[in-house]
Amino acid sequence: MELALEKAKEEQEEWGQQMELAMEKARDEQEEWGKQVELALEKWKDEQEERGQQAELALEKWKDEQEELSEQMGLAMELAMEKARDEQEEWGKQMELALEKWKDEQEERDQQAELALEEWKDEQEELSEQMGLAMELAMEKARDEQEEWGQQM
Repeated sequence: MELALEKAKEEQEEWGQQMELAMEKARDEQEEWGKQVELALEKWKDEQEERGQQAELALEKWKDEQEELSEQMGLAMELAMEKARDEQEEWGKQMELALEKWKDEQEERDQQAELALEEWKDEQEELSEQMGLAMELAMEKARDEQEEWGQQM
């Protein structure tokens, strides 16, 4: 019986050691699993931080691109407005020149018409003088003929 007790005691000790080893192994595995979870969580946090930084950089880049595009649009608009002003100014000058030319042409026509009228008046005056002279001559001739006729009678 003593042997059986001793054997039971040895078995119980062995079982206790095995339990202790199993518990230690379980603790080691749990500790390892905790480290793995901690590493995974740390990795996830780093990835989130990296994504956040990338998103921030992408947003900053987008803002810069929008600002540059806005500046380019502003410059393009400014250039277009300047071109439109220049074209309008040029058109104004052209219109002014055309009006000046038209005025000059009108003045020239007026002068030509005035000269033509003056010439016509001179011709009329000359014609009137010629008609007057012709009338005078005709009247003189008629008087002479009447006188001659009176003498013949």
